[in-house]
Amino acid sequence: MTPPPSEPPSPRTAPPPDWRTWLVIGATGFGGPAAQIALVHREVVERRRALDEGEFLAAMRICMLLPGPEAQQLATYAGWRQGGIRAGLLAGGLFVLPGALLVTALAWLHAAGEKVPLVAAAFEGTRPAVVALVALAAWRIGSRSITTGITAALALGAMAALAAGAPFPLAMLVAGLVGVLAPMPLALPSGRLSAHPVGAVAAGPAPNGDAPPSARTGSLRHSIAVLAVALALWLASYAAVGALPLAPHRGREIAGLFTETTLLSFGGAYAVVPWALDASVARGWIESGDRFDALAMGEATPGPLILVVTFLGFFAGFSAPTHSATLAGLCGAGIATHFAFLPSFAMILAVAPLVGAITTSSRLGNALAAVGGVIVAGIVLLGLRLAVMAFVPDGRLDPVALLVAIAAAAALVPGRLPAPLVVALAAGVGIVRMLLG
Repeated sequence: MTPPPSEPPSPRTAPPPDWRTWLVIGATGFGGPAAQIALVHREVVERRRALDEGEFLAAMRICMLLPGPEAQQLATYAGWRQGGIRAGLLAGGLFVLPGALLVTALAWLHAAGEKVPLVAAAFEGTRPAVVALVALAAWRIGSRSITTGITAALALGAMAALAAGAPFPLAMLVAGLVGVLAPMPLALPSGRLSAHPVGAVAAGPAPNGDAPPSARTGSLRHSIAVLAVALALWLASYAAVGALPLAPHRGREIAGLFTETTLLSFGGAYAVVPWALDASVARGWIESGDRFDALAMGEATPGPLILVVTFLGFFAGFSAPTHSATLAGLCGAGIATHFAFLPSFAMILAVAPLVGAITTSSRLGNALAAVGGVIVAGIVLLGLRLAVMAFVPDGRLDPVALLVAIAAAAALVPGRLPAPLVVALAAGVGIVRMLLG
């Protein structure tokens, strides 16, 4: 008898990864989505034999198409595949938990240390390294996304529109429509849809690809049920944060902004992190210079880069008029994290039984290629703004900051130094500069 889609069979040759495995992956998942996906691959495919190569590849491609952090969604899928919805929630939750707690602690340290010269100097020292990180992200994503003259034109047009003040969601929508309506492919075969960060994996038979109609109907019912429960949970959570005095009555604003952040993050966290930073500055939650610190924490901590929203949520609460700023900040961090990851869990758990049946059509590929131009434009604009603030803070060139950025970029070339170490070394330079006067 075929098991129901929401309760997949036990692994074939080894016990499934337990909670300790996922906690270790979450605590050691440095280096961005490619490194995190490699960790999941090593654990569930190579060591545990919990998934075969073909199914892992099919799941990874779907996670790359969905908005939200793909590595966290892939961990959630692996958990679901071995133990159902509860195991999926456990795997995905533990993948995120260590990074979320660490970012929250660092956000508190940043807030408490604003008047402590040593802490302030350390954070200021990371600024040139952050510029290098953003520049390398723009190059990495741009070389993968800008593969034709049309996508290059879309990127330039998006950059001009965003610089003139066009809303980022509107730019993504327009680009996506252009991609859907385009009569020709917008990306070369080496674009994002064919990228595989863990090495060459042979595409085996798609799981459930030859499932009978009754199984497909059951999978569809499962997907509808998951989305309905997730929507009910989102509405209940949204009502709760609005009714309770959390983050001094900014709960609904935090919830709305960071739900949008996840739903718009096609192409990875860097797709919307610049927009989320700008939106937080515009709301008065953080200062313009805090963009550096938010990105530094996201890059230097384990877990998805989108955990930058945890930092932003903390300061959304902390900066509000209140008698207990720390408690308000903790509430804001919790609200931001909850609403940023709830849609991510819902989407991957909803489509999990359909992984083998979902294909990437040319229209969908075109839409993603067009949106890729907007993503690159947003990253480049963020990099330019941060570079001005880091290298000419007082209207004069800071040669030391420029040298630190160049050294950081050289150190971050793949195969050299990891991002957390580079950020820590840059913080040390900041402390030394303060001590030397």
